[in-house]
Amino acid sequence: MGATMAGLRVVISLNFFVIFSTIFTLSHEECLLEKSNYTQYLGAKTPYRVRMNTNMDPIGYLGCEPLQFWTIIRHGTRYPSSKVIRNMMKNLPLLKDKILGSYNEGKGELCEYEADLFTEWTLKVEEANEKQLAHEGEDEMKDLGERWLQRLPSLLTESYDNNSYEFRHTATQRTALSARSFAIGLFGRHKAAHVWYPQPIAKDPLIRFYKLCSRWKKDVDKNPASLVEKLKFKETQEMKAVVQRVSIKLGLNSLTYDDIHLMFITCGFETAWNKYSKSPWCAAFSEEDLKLLDFKSIASGKGSQKKGIFYFTHSGALLKLISLLGLYKDEETLRSDNFDDLKYLKRRWRVSYLDSFGTNLAFVLFRCSDDFKIAGYHQERPFIFPGCDATPCSLSKVRNLYRDAVFMCEFDQTCSLARS
Repeated sequence: MGATMAGLRVVISLNFFVIFSTIFTLSHEECLLEKSNYTQYLGAKTPYRVRMNTNMDPIGYLGCEPLQFWTIIRHGTRYPSSKVIRNMMKNLPLLKDKILGSYNEGKGELCEYEADLFTEWTLKVEEANEKQLAHEGEDEMKDLGERWLQRLPSLLTESYDNNSYEFRHTATQRTALSARSFAIGLFGRHKAAHVWYPQPIAKDPLIRFYKLCSRWKKDVDKNPASLVEKLKFKETQEMKAVVQRVSIKLGLNSLTYDDIHLMFITCGFETAWNKYSKSPWCAAFSEEDLKLLDFKSIASGKGSQKKGIFYFTHSGALLKLISLLGLYKDEETLRSDNFDDLKYLKRRWRVSYLDSFGTNLAFVLFRCSDDFKIAGYHQERPFIFPGCDATPCSLSKVRNLYRDAVFMCEFDQTCSLARS
């Protein structure tokens, strides 16, 4: 009887051990996997590696020969502005100490893995790095150049000369280094050293045109009213619920919206900077929280014989060009009060997708047996021009679709303050 009872105790102990181990393992996996999609919802700080097209099969259409490649590219992953860096330096270490203090007292819902990330975390950016291209940004651009070379080998040959290719970037370190990194991917490091870049213009009328638009600066950029829906959304029950959920997760009662926003920004930047490690600040958010924060971030010519034209610019130019092309239009205007409605209607205008670091539009002109045709690409994936049935589309039809925007655009008149 005693042996039987002893055996029973062993079995019970083993079963308890198995059950306990299973529970621990599942909770640890849940801790890791519940945010497996967090990189998809980081707004304009979304890393390009989650958007890029890894398919490098040569692009070709029956009876067509590629004649010209044209692309406009947002700079790669950069560091924050000096204002944001100062905010990080001042507030994040204090928040870290509070979070770990709560965790050690048994408060909150952080798992051990997440707490370890916070324990090991230090801020790895200085004010001197403000808005400069990060190493990850260099890699993004180099890899992008390599992929386009693989897709268009008969057009974008590794043999470089200034008569065949044109590069242009704005007057910033992040676009200049993006251009140079892309050239290395396209031509190799030795030949890329011979690429000629024109002197950048502080307010480039072609690739940073909005900086010359007085009406845009007055009515949009410097106008608090342009942020009214964003500010309203900040006060909605949905956003207040985000603050509450994050507070519960971290075991803190004194978190403000500004604290949450700083964590979100840090999560985005640190995720973009380093593909090999996770930012502990992302642990604060559920996927639903990140979707809401992503929604908040957006409620707010001449003919050439060159084979390749490469422009390097900023968010402002890419988003305006995407809008002009009529891509990703939602039937309903984005407002502070319709997040839930648009969520179920599969909202198309999503900054996390449209405007990640490294966002790019590209166009390939083909000479086909029956016509000249053009194919468009966003994030290296083909899209169909609104009004066309397929890609590539007849060049004459595309020109007609955008005739008013191209040939009837009165920039000075449109941007005149007299129209405000």
